[in-house]
Amino acid sequence: MMMRSTARSALAAAAALSSLLVLVPGSHAASTVSSDNDSNNLRGRPVGVSFSSIDQEATPSSSFGRVLQNILNTSEEQYNEDLDAHYPLYLTNNERTEDDYDINDVLLSFTIRNPSSDVMRQPPGRKLAEAALADDAHAEDAAHEEGEGDAHDMVVHVTYENIYAILVFLLTATAFGIVTSKLGMPALVGEIIAGFLLGPPLADFVPYPKALVLVGEIGLILLLLEAGVELDVAQLRETGTKALGIGVTGTILPLVVGMGLAIASDANMGIKSALAVGASFSPTSLGVAASALKQGKMLDTPVGQLIVSSCVVDDILALILLSMFQVLVEENPPIIAYFIPFISSLGFLLVLGGSAVTWLPKFIQNKILNKVPEQHRELTMFSIMTAMLLAYLPLLNYTKSSYLTGAFLAGATFSQIESAPHAFIKTTHQLMTWLLRVFFAASIGFQVPVKLFSDPYVIGWGFILYACVLAKFPLMFYVPQFEDVKEGASYNPFLRDRLITGLAMTCRGEFSFIIAAFALGKGLITAKIYAAIVWAVLLSCITSPFILLSLIKYFNKQQLEYLKATNPSKQKTGYDGMTPLYLHIKSTAPASWGQQEVFRKILNDMNLEVIDRRTNRHGRSLAAEVQTDLYVKDKTMNIKFQKIAGQRRIKNALKAAMDLTMNELDEFSSAIDELQKLVDDDSTSFFMQFDSNGDGVVSIGELKEGLEKKLSLKLTQRQARKVMDLFDESQDGYLQEDEMVSLAQFRYRLQALTDGMKSNAPLDVSTKSSEKPSLVRRVSTVDLSHMSLVSLEKEAQTALEEVAKEQDQVISRGTAIEESMEKALGDASKVVVDVWNPWPWTELFEKIASHYELETVDHFVAVFASIDIDGGGTVDQDEIFEALLQAGVDISEEGVATLFNMIDEDGSGEIDEEEWKEAADFYLELKEEEKEMARKEEDTSKAQERLRAQKIAKLGAQAKALKQKK
Repeated sequence: MMMRSTARSALAAAAALSSLLVLVPGSHAASTVSSDNDSNNLRGRPVGVSFSSIDQEATPSSSFGRVLQNILNTSEEQYNEDLDAHYPLYLTNNERTEDDYDINDVLLSFTIRNPSSDVMRQPPGRKLAEAALADDAHAEDAAHEEGEGDAHDMVVHVTYENIYAILVFLLTATAFGIVTSKLGMPALVGEIIAGFLLGPPLADFVPYPKALVLVGEIGLILLLLEAGVELDVAQLRETGTKALGIGVTGTILPLVVGMGLAIASDANMGIKSALAVGASFSPTSLGVAASALKQGKMLDTPVGQLIVSSCVVDDILALILLSMFQVLVEENPPIIAYFIPFISSLGFLLVLGGSAVTWLPKFIQNKILNKVPEQHRELTMFSIMTAMLLAYLPLLNYTKSSYLTGAFLAGATFSQIESAPHAFIKTTHQLMTWLLRVFFAASIGFQVPVKLFSDPYVIGWGFILYACVLAKFPLMFYVPQFEDVKEGASYNPFLRDRLITGLAMTCRGEFSFIIAAFALGKGLITAKIYAAIVWAVLLSCITSPFILLSLIKYFNKQQLEYLKATNPSKQKTGYDGMTPLYLHIKSTAPASWGQQEVFRKILNDMNLEVIDRRTNRHGRSLAAEVQTDLYVKDKTMNIKFQKIAGQRRIKNALKAAMDLTMNELDEFSSAIDELQKLVDDDSTSFFMQFDSNGDGVVSIGELKEGLEKKLSLKLTQRQARKVMDLFDESQDGYLQEDEMVSLAQFRYRLQALTDGMKSNAPLDVSTKSSEKPSLVRRVSTVDLSHMSLVSLEKEAQTALEEVAKEQDQVISRGTAIEESMEKALGDASKVVVDVWNPWPWTELFEKIASHYELETVDHFVAVFASIDIDGGGTVDQDEIFEALLQAGVDISEEGVATLFNMIDEDGSGEIDEEEWKEAADFYLELKEEEKEMARKEEDTSKAQERLRAQKIAKLGAQAKALKQKK
């Protein structure tokens, strides 16, 4: 203990002496390392806290002696010259013998390079750190003299000043990240800026920089672990060979361009150093690219999924490159040594990676997790994941691969376990956010050589090396044509997909900094080249996502303009009242190679034009199902466009024709379900039982009495009349013998009405049963045949018949599309076609209601009065838009135009208070029906849950009773 204290005191004293020598003129000696020749000898040595820059033959064997000689052999002029050029680096320590004492335990020193000579020197240290350490050493010696040394060594001391400085640093990094995000750049840009401003490169404000770097490196490991957990094998399979081609080519192109530029910058640069420069630009940042795609709402499109898959391939290849650098830094390794990292990385990716996506997840799920109580299942899963991480890290590291590959493979094992990705993100989100913030601010920011950015050579070559970033732009030519160019459109979706892919692949981030820092730390590149690489990568972090997001917004705007031009509600002259049929096609099929490219041929064959397209997967395994949502325009069919008043007339006519509430229909259905359990009668004689007077027909009175007795429920005269109308085809008020139906047929007709009430709105109606709540009812001729139209006026009957005939055509077209697509996608596929409304008029009313918290028609009328400033009783489109916009309502001009023209029945260009009131009343009526249906669905779901719980309890009781009996 005494020897350790003495060594610590001596080293601290040496550090303090180094500061004093700066202030004392004349304290100098002949430097032994000032020639340019020394720099070549030092190029391959590690960078960090280093003393190997001093003449080894003249250096004493002890650390203290080397420090002291370094101080004495440094002239004041040489030191001042080095001090002006210094910048800090945290990288690896020099190799030391067992007799060497690690000065990093006492003094946080950073290597200094002279930009002109690239000779590494030791700075004398920081004055405050030296003084504090000297005081600590003095206090420790005093403690030893008093016999308290052992107790003192058991305590780790930190000061308030250090705690406060760390807190300021973390909050500043957070604030800078938020600001850069608001400016359209990745948050990591702001965090890196905070790192070099407050860290060792400039202010040197942050204490314990190596500790922060260590924490940041742990964040990097967790980032790779998360990338493995979120690995989507189905996505890789779905995007096909295109993603593989983009990933591989995207790694090679910057590598070749970077090597060429590196050799051009220095003819004496070796092939290893040139390779390091090129490799720094090979990886695309998935985080940066995905963030821009998500913000532009392109992440779940086919081209967005292609980019994500390509970045995953790209990152895997970057891990292999990082592994190979471990050999490149060795002096004259055998030829086989160059292949060991590649073979190791590729081998583990095939063996461990293959296991991670095939049998190992099933083993963990079925043999371990399923046998653990549910409340402990998540903890067990994380325990296994942690154990695998701790096993894979050293395994990959000591086999000449990158330990980061081990983190990725450990996470990939859980990517196929259904609950793992969600549980991982939910549990580690906040932790990951802070660890990555520290990683970018400290691990990256602390090694940004910002002072060298004043050197024209660095900035010039930084812009030249930006060509390595742009080298990935030609990858755009790999992108397949997912959509055809739209006839009359002002934009080209194929060009959009290509440009977005090219720009997304130019995004650089964490891996570029890691590879460049590693190359510098191992002496493969000089300080100036490193600074130029960092400059080019930072430039990419700023420009690429900004340009990418701007391009996405531009094309989204062009697409919207095209859609606006076809909006039937805005047509003024020459409009025949018809609109193209717009469809939503939902396809579910097993993942297969190049699946998204197949849709283009299918849609072209059926004359369908794609408006929008989204893709998602159910599961992540090779057997996962892919759901593709296609929003298309049918080029072969037009339907009648109904404004709000027309929609309401149809709805009221249907209500009058059916005149049975949902409650009544449900009540009938439940009663018939119970009756079917008791009556074994599938003949038409069911209704004949109600013929109490034996005249061969059933009157409404007999029908009412018979149904009340059979169904055990009380019917009103109106309800009995509506049931009679369902079957009285002759409309004579009696059920004849040929009008009699079986109990099953009776139930079917009631069920048809029930299902009919649950169908979708006009321009949003399903050809099959829909999952959406109903808004406005549209029926087919089959549905209409189950209703009585006797009480309707002729005009209402005609309107319903026209709607029904049109619906027949829609159903026929939808069925043909479903059958064609299911045949093309295979037997395991399922396709559902719905009618889609690209211009939902209710959307603006929802925003108005939400903003003003409106609940009644009177509230909407009050809003109209506030818009009608002059009190004229009418408003035009511009008045509505400007008034709502000034009030802070989140609206678009297109949304206002759609609502205005849907209300403006006569096309006069103005709407009055009564028209506004009627539209608002209809909107509230639809919303109330939607809420009622949602409540019923919720009640049904709860009832099913209660029934399920009761059955489970009953089975449990039976099992318990059986056990007791045994």
